[in-house]
Amino acid sequence: MALNPKILEEELLRQSEASANGVEITYGDFVSAMEKYALMIQYPPPVGVVPAAKILKSLLDAIPTNPPLPIAIPVIKAAVQLFALGIMTGAPIGKGIAFPTIPPPGQPMIDSILSQPNEREVVAKQLASAIHTYMITGTYDAFGIPPGSNPPVPGYSPWT
Repeated sequence: MALNPKILEEELLRQSEASANGVEITYGDFVSAMEKYALMIQYPPPVGVVPAAKILKSLLDAIPTNPPLPIAIPVIKAAVQLFALGIMTGAPIGKGIAFPTIPPPGQPMIDSILSQPNEREVVAKQLASAIHTYMITGTYDAFGIPPGSNPPVPGYSPWT
């Protein structure tokens, strides 16, 4: 088990294709894609994923998506950031019991991806990659000792 951007990419592409076929896709659906991706997280354990997704879905489904609003990019960025915070709250202290779990800093850099027209496949791949790059900047005390450190020094592992 580990975070895999391909899972998110495939889910985003599936949603994009559904939208092109007339299915209404909501911000909550975006959170569902994030949930499917994040359930594969190894460090920290995914105990915060489902509760975070549930809360965000209920909040974001209240925001209309038709017609598309100019707030889409900030909403998606905030959703990813809040989702990461939810993961962190599910495992606030790592297994090494030495260091707290730290979510990724700031928000994902997705403005340029969503602000220009492009093919569905390209957008899904770039968006999944940018979100994955953001998510793996979170840190977790998986062992109290980062893997591969020689000599062993207590510290953080990236979210994987």
